[in-house]
Amino acid sequence: MFLCIFLIFFWFILHTLTIITDGTQEDTRPADIGVIFGTKNKKDGSLSQSMLRRLNIGLKLYQEGRIQKILLSGGMANKGFCESDLMQDFLISKGVRLGDIIIDNKAKNTKENVDNSLEIIKNNNYKRLIIISQYYHISRIKLMYYKRGFYNIGSVSSRHFSKKHDPKIFIREFLGFYYYYFFY
Repeated sequence: MFLCIFLIFFWFILHTLTIITDGTQEDTRPADIGVIFGTKNKKDGSLSQSMLRRLNIGLKLYQEGRIQKILLSGGMANKGFCESDLMQDFLISKGVRLGDIIIDNKAKNTKENVDNSLEIIKNNNYKRLIIISQYYHISRIKLMYYKRGFYNIGSVSSRHFSKKHDPKIFIREFLGFYYYYFFY
């Protein structure tokens, strides 16, 4: 029994270190499109710090010409606000052309984010993308693209660590990764 618990704990630690390493490595070679994965807004409809960090990364890549289009993926969140609409308003206020923004406001989870973005990517014949999310989320996102046969992916994250949330997030991502691996 002790050995079993030790092995599970050891596997969790190894997996978590892999998630951190993968999520903090940047690959921002030029791409056709950057996909910004949504996250909950504040209850008053304002952008959370996590969402702002993701948007600022996408904005920087766009301004540097590393991405040509920005796909905002996220559906309804807190108090009936749509994540992708809030993100679009922010990017437009920062000078991003409306024609360079693509909205996916139907996705409710990572699987739907990836599936919907792949449909857009295939319909527009995009060849390379950069995913933008939190560092702990990158590995699970890549897993979903790989399982669907799309491999030409770069990634970047804000690398923001929070002592308050990270322990719970690592448990969620550990369980979520294997759930997505086996069931999606």
